Order: sequence, then structure tokens, then C-alpha cells
Amino acid sequence: MSGSQRSSVRSRPMTAYAAVLPGRRAGANLAQQLLRFSLSIAFLFCATAAAQSAPFLLHSEIVELDGHDLRVDIYEPIAEPSDGVAIVAHGFTRSRERHRDLGQALAAAGVTAVIPDLPYILNHWGNGAAIEELAHRLEAGALGVPPTERSRLVLIGTSAGGLATVLAAAKLPDLAGWIGLDPVDRTGSGVQAASRLNAPAVVLLAEPSACNLFGSGRSIARAAPGLLRSTALRGASHCDFEGPTNKFCQRVCGGSSSEMQLRAREATVDAVMEMLRSSASRPTDDVPESAH
Repeated sequence: MSGSQRSSVRSRPMTAYAAVLPGRRAGANLAQQLLRFSLSIAFLFCATAAAQSAPFLLHSEIVELDGHDLRVDIYEPIAEPSDGVAIVAHGFTRSRERHRDLGQALAAAGVTAVIPDLPYILNHWGNGAAIEELAHRLEAGALGVPPTERSRLVLIGTSAGGLATVLAAAKLPDLAGWIGLDPVDRTGSGVQAASRLNAPAVVLLAEPSACNLFGSGRSIARAAPGLLRSTALRGASHCDFEGPTNKFCQRVCGGSSSEMQLRAREATVDAVMEMLRSSASRPTDDVPESAH
């Protein structure tokens, strides 16, 4: 309301209704004030309850990786100490925001999710180097995360991020595991890197399409010596492995559904938990000497 409008209201003569029933008007004003106060208390109660029930804390940091200042989102569980750390890499031309739902789901399961923006669009080897550097930072205790042993670290990558993470994983022996979410390998370097993995691997695949080079992730899966499983999600599109996705991905790579996104997300979280459980019971003597 403008100043002139407020002035006109103050100068308006009292109506007959107000003059005859001043007590009722005062009572109505008091009732409105009590109602507003009650609603404010209810809102504060609900907001506090929602904050207390949230299964994760989110904070963002800027970190230099491979010579670039990049933003990283960190989702941490609050119910109990983190059971491990998962680095999640996005796909071609995408961003960390496309894995918000997975970050929340991992934190709710008790795993800290570290999701960076990657520095390059086409330089997958540079992205792999950035992820490798981030893993070393986490081992030393960076980004507000307690120092993480490599055996408590899982690398996850979607599409071209799957290629970048397998390139990094090949240079990081003793990882808890690597998970490829419909990974794409245009150059053959992903197959070569996968053949050098000494960590367990899980690959989840969409229906073949141009966006995943007609199922190129199958070649990566076959090359991994420690492959636990390669699972094709029937009816899934390339976009179902990110969440939230958007209309651009759906126009280019096929439709997506919240049900299929949930299925892919649950399968990813299950694989992470499986790898961390296995890593906790894995004797260090089982790691081949050649991997060091």
C-alpha cells in the first residue's frame, strides 16, 4: 500500500457500523492478531520439525582442481557419522545440480556425497585428473570432510562422467569401488582404464541410444576385472540416471520418468553400500601387488 493510500484510509470517516459497534470491531482485530500469532507459531514449529527430520546437511565449497576453481556440493548425513564418501561426476555439458537427488539419497543412507562441477566439456582426461585430485584432497581431509581412507571412497559417474571417473579410478588403487551410470566411451580409453581397475565395479545401463553411443558402457563393463554386475534397466533412458533432469536432456536423449529415476537411484545407493560393506571386510593382503 502506498503512502497516499495509507493517508486516505486514515482520513476516511468512521462508518456507521464501526460507530455503533466499537467493541465488536476491537474484538475482531484481537481475533485476527491471535490468528496471525497462532499461524506464526505453527509455521515455526513445522519449519523446525522439517529441519530436524532432514537426513542431510548441504554445504558448497570452491576448490581448485586441475588449475580451475570449481564449485563442489557436499551432502553429509546428520543422523550418525558418515560410513564413507562417494564422489559423483556429472555428464557431458551437465552440472553438479543434476545429481542433487542422488546426493540427498546417499546422505540419507549414511554416505557423504561430494559432487563437483567438472572443469572441461570435451577433455575427459582432464576431468579424470580433476577427480583424481579431488580424491587425494578428501584423503587429506578437505572440504570440511574428515580424512577419508581410499578404501572408504567410491567413484560414481554418469555418461561422460562415467568415463572420467573410470580414468581416475584406474589411477587410484584400493578404492571401495567404481560405479558407471550409463557410461559413454567414444575413444576406447574407458575400456583400457577399466581393464586396470583393481576395485569392484558396477555398471547400470539405459536402453541403447545415440546419447550412450548405443550401449558403449557394455564394453567398459566387460573390461573390468572386478565387475560385480552390469545391469540394463529396461525402459530407462539416458536421462534417468540424473535427477533432477530437464527438458533439454529429454528432448535429445529420450523421455524420463520419476519412477525410473528412483529405480536407478536406489540401485546406485545399494551398490555404494555393498561396496563399502565389502571394503570394510576386505583384507589389505587381497590387493594385488601390481596395483600399487
